[in-house]
Amino acid sequence: MRKTVAAALFLLALPLCARVHQHGRNLTINIGDVDRVTECRDIVVLYGGDRLPMTEEDVPAARGLRSLSVRPPEQGGVYVLGTDDSSYSVKSCKAAWEGSTRDVTTVLRGGELSANVPDDVDAIVYFIVRAPRGASLELDSHNGPLDIADFNGTLNAHTHNGPIELKNVAGNITADAHNGPIGFTGGSGVVKLDAQNGPITVKLNGRSWLSGSLEAHAHNGPMSLKLPNDYRSGVVVESEGHGPFSCRAEGCRTARQRMFDDDDAPRRVEFGSGPAVVHLSASNGPVSIKDRD
Repeated sequence: MRKTVAAALFLLALPLCARVHQHGRNLTINIGDVDRVTECRDIVVLYGGDRLPMTEEDVPAARGLRSLSVRPPEQGGVYVLGTDDSSYSVKSCKAAWEGSTRDVTTVLRGGELSANVPDDVDAIVYFIVRAPRGASLELDSHNGPLDIADFNGTLNAHTHNGPIELKNVAGNITADAHNGPIGFTGGSGVVKLDAQNGPITVKLNGRSWLSGSLEAHAHNGPMSLKLPNDYRSGVVVESEGHGPFSCRAEGCRTARQRMFDDDDAPRRVEFGSGPAVVHLSASNGPVSIKDRD
């Protein structure tokens, strides 16, 4: 099955779509049959149905660099893979549908990584970052995705019109999306998720939250939780009552609930035992709770 980033770009990245439509063609970015993006060839860029050549550039990073700030250009994103390496390593993946990727330059100055795209070039740039354990990362994307896997450290991720995906991360994790979705899969860390105008999907691993806590709030979008039916840690899911509330997990039958027939009334469901270390809430969207597959 192919994982398609195009849907997020077309639905959420309106400036990108408008620009492409002016050329009368469509830009699509696909991720092939891989669990983790580790090479530029894993990213397939189609323009008008034709695959664009992808240029890969290894970006030298200073030995001992522990803190990195990554800001891709307006049309671009970041894939992060946590490793046991001693330092960062970075690849820059570039594809152009107007002009040449030779004119697109990647800059790593100190602890700041960015790319310069000339005005007469239409191109997309993705960074693939291998991050050492315990490192500090700041990611800021405008129209593209931020995808972080197996990372353990300090992370601050922000998107304006793009999705954020967090898979098996730990440490101090903060992610906020203005007009895009946030997906989280894991079971450890001090995690804070905030989506202003998009959905949040949380999948809990294991039988308990190992350390820290998880706080997630969806302001104007759906909140979805999937958890094992024998999950032990304390979980609270709340809604301000401005959307449907569905609790269909196995644990819903024995959960401590405060539910009302009135759809406009606040709702609250509590799972597990002890203090709530997982706290999810929604202001103006539906809430769904299901068993994890």
